Amino acid sequence: MDICNAYIYMLATLKQKMEEFDINKVIAEFLTSTAGEILSSGKDAIEGTIEKVQLKLKTVYTDYLKRVYERYGKSKSFFIRDEPVNLYEFYIPLGLECNKIKIKSANLKGVLNVNHCCIISGTGGAGKSIILKHLFIDCLKLKKQVPIFIELRDLNSKELNLEELIKITTKNFGLKISEKHFETALEKGHFILFLDGLDEVVKSKKDFLLKEINELTIKYPKTSVLLTTRPDIKLTELDIFSTFKTLPLSLEKSISLVKKLPADEELKSKFIEDLKNGLYIKHQSFLSNPLLLSIMMLTYGYSSDIPSKSSVFYNQAFDALFQRHDSFKGAYKRKRETNLDIQEFSKVFSTFCILTYEQRLFKFSKKEVIDYLHQCKKITSIDFNPEDYLTDLLQAVSLLIEDGMSLYFTHRSFQEYFSAKFIVESEKELKLKLFEKYQKYANSDKVFQLAREMDRDFIDFEVVKPFLEYLFDEISLKKNVGITNYIKFIKLNWERFEFKNGQLYGIVKDQKINEMFYFILYSVCPELLEKEIDNNDKSDYVVRKKKETEGTDEIVVFETSKLKTTDTFTKELFKNGVLFSKTPLKILVKTNKSIAERKETVEKSLTELLFEK
Repeated sequence: MDICNAYIYMLATLKQKMEEFDINKVIAEFLTSTAGEILSSGKDAIEGTIEKVQLKLKTVYTDYLKRVYERYGKSKSFFIRDEPVNLYEFYIPLGLECNKIKIKSANLKGVLNVNHCCIISGTGGAGKSIILKHLFIDCLKLKKQVPIFIELRDLNSKELNLEELIKITTKNFGLKISEKHFETALEKGHFILFLDGLDEVVKSKKDFLLKEINELTIKYPKTSVLLTTRPDIKLTELDIFSTFKTLPLSLEKSISLVKKLPADEELKSKFIEDLKNGLYIKHQSFLSNPLLLSIMMLTYGYSSDIPSKSSVFYNQAFDALFQRHDSFKGAYKRKRETNLDIQEFSKVFSTFCILTYEQRLFKFSKKEVIDYLHQCKKITSIDFNPEDYLTDLLQAVSLLIEDGMSLYFTHRSFQEYFSAKFIVESEKELKLKLFEKYQKYANSDKVFQLAREMDRDFIDFEVVKPFLEYLFDEISLKKNVGITNYIKFIKLNWERFEFKNGQLYGIVKDQKINEMFYFILYSVCPELLEKEIDNNDKSDYVVRKKKETEGTDEIVVFETSKLKTTDTFTKELFKNGVLFSKTPLKILVKTNKSIAERKETVEKSLTELLFEK
């Protein structure tokens, strides 16, 4: 079968399989099942006879459900971009885990059996949004609650609160009911909210949004809420929520996903054989992530050598996307509209990424993208047509994706990689300013981690070491960590500590210090962290406080400004071996010493090499 026929056959097969799910039948059954509940919330809000109210509500809800299914039951994937396809053409049943509860294949009933308010937490590319869309469709099949899907990043560009966004979104999808009916339905638990992408909300709005979500669960306690986010977002406000973690792909599921990719069958077969013969075990952290596995399939067509560093992988992925050989997408190569070479194209895109990263933007109109590209043209002094460049981003290189009236990054991780690339390739003075500026995000996303992979010495010598020296000076730490240094540190970093529902939380006081603190622990010296941190609380006092609050509404608060070195809480926290103890500070001292020694060695070696007689 030739390339064009293969592509046509693939699309025809997708269309046929999409039709197997009869949305009209599902909606009819759904409305029959929920008619009583919907009518009970609408009869007092809509004038007319019961028959008239029933007919109006049936028409409104039918229109709404069809339109939301059309929007969220289909999606453009990384490799199928010309038209949205049925979600299940590339969805692999992903697993979820909450404490000791494992759901092998994510399903709404299993999730809601644990808690009607749940968080789905996973790293970039782990499939959080796809799982949420799958649960959204599963909701229609269960025929119990009316689903509402909200993309939380919409709050970044709109002056709305969450409840206003929910009401506007549902009306835009055709659910044109009175406010009284809508609020009554929320009170009775007829709706279930799917809130996607908390981690994509700008920091200035995130804290308020968390309070809004918490208040919404209090105002409408019968309404179910499912929320997706990355695992490094602090969620102390949402203490009634249970947290599910996305489970990595097993070897079997990785193979199933590869089989679904629209790639050359011979190439897929070779890749699958290599996965079975040790490739999966060797690169499990990459190959168990759905997005990274998919992109690796693309890079595999160029080289069977899969890199161990994320930054090298993204560089290879960009090379593969830019060259776009005949392994994917109906296997034809798109002509680029611009005449830029790969370095020029990369420079423009990295500039676009840093400008949008600066604004924490992940979703754009076409006009916004064009405006940013005009800025890129000035900054880079590279001559190109912004409209043509946008066409290439969407069609030839596939770094942006178009969905309805909006444009998105194919995946947010590309924005992070190219932002890191822009910073690393900048002149030293600008580089230092940018690293200083973005320390407040050092651990929240992957920009610092990726930048360190690309230029470890600069990050360690010029960013990490000066920060540690500043921190140690602030807490009067010279060599050994004493309780006086420790209490100064916790007062600097945390506003208060809370024992809440069997957990100990630290409420952050200084975002920059906190982000750098965890970035260094997790990304600069993870081996020391793993070796020296014992996650089991050894303090009877701390364990007792956790047990006192577990399963209750009681919150025990310790304001750090009032803590003394003689307090039992301070002394026990100081020595108990967890992340709030003295141990992380001891790790930072060792890390600073190690960096200083390495810097001295590097400088000495360079001097000897460059200036030896």
